[in-house]
Amino acid sequence: MKNKYYLYILPLCAIFLFNGKKYDESVIERIHLNVNICVEGQECGEVAMIADASTASKGTKLYAGCIACHGAKGEGGIGPSFKGQKSDYIAAALNEYKNNIERGPQSALMYAQAAALSESDIKELSKYIVTL
Repeated sequence: MKNKYYLYILPLCAIFLFNGKKYDESVIERIHLNVNICVEGQECGEVAMIADASTASKGTKLYAGCIACHGAKGEGGIGPSFKGQKSDYIAAALNEYKNNIERGPQSALMYAQAAALSESDIKELSKYIVTL
């Protein structure tokens, strides 16, 4: 019975946390992912910074608001995976969300996110996502 409440709480949390606001530089600078870089057949390297605001591309900065639902590498989670998708498909989906067109059961979560994006933001973000 308790598990049903999570289905309502998680989307509401996502809406409140990512309510369509663009991320300013100070927020992006605080986002750092420390990871060990490991290559198959070799030992793991030292901890490296994945996101550095000074060198991050516009797509990287825009994707910061997507990570919570779609994963750091686009593997999916609350939201669907981006693996195997083309940038045109992603751009078309974002434009539909921006115009409040329903695409699936969780469309309402994406309306505010897409509304904050300009046309150039959508192009940059869709190009970045396919590189994940």
